[in-house]
Amino acid sequence: MRLAMVMDIEKCLGCKTCTVACCMENNVFTNDNWNVVLDTIEAKDWRNPVRKFYPRPCMHCDKPGCVSACPTGASHIIEKTGTVQIDYDICIGCRACMTGCPYNVRVFNFKQAVEQEPKISAVKIRPVGVVEKCTFCKHRVDKALKEGKQIGTTKKQPDNDDVVVTACVRECVGNARFFGDLDDPNSEVSMLLKNNAHRAIRLVEGAGTAPKVYFLEPDNS
Repeated sequence: MRLAMVMDIEKCLGCKTCTVACCMENNVFTNDNWNVVLDTIEAKDWRNPVRKFYPRPCMHCDKPGCVSACPTGASHIIEKTGTVQIDYDICIGCRACMTGCPYNVRVFNFKQAVEQEPKISAVKIRPVGVVEKCTFCKHRVDKALKEGKQIGTTKKQPDNDDVVVTACVRECVGNARFFGDLDDPNSEVSMLLKNNAHRAIRLVEGAGTAPKVYFLEPDNS
């Protein structure tokens, strides 16, 4: 399994509902959030500017620079899902992984979050002094694997109670985000990339990290 995310930029509203959903799901400070939405203005003609939004979670690269840079093995790849995770019990807070990541998606925990009341998150609060980031909702994926539920959407099986996706994908009001297994040719992420190869891009591809977050540019780009 190689879990990945596809985002259709043409559908993204820039509403940042994904950011809020991520913060609530993972006990994250909103000013140190794991799911920043970048706002850009592009224009071939200055009279017709186009505003685009690029959500930026962890790219969960196949060849992550953060893992190579980590001196303790705290940053590692989960072979079963292909996701990049951090072991907070091993992390020494040296921030080498932050320098090794070309996407600037990791944040250093300077201050411990406050437990939400009533408790609405299954994710434990991280200790002060560690690096943290988007996990592709590892806790949701692990629970789905344990319960034998489908991970990620397909055309025949959209998001419902029996299908598990990340919190940001579940709450996306523009239906701009998709989550699933790249190794499954029938997954929605695989089909989207196959049918929209002319629109698909990945950020900082020159870094050689092989990110598994794809963006579909508008057809008129």
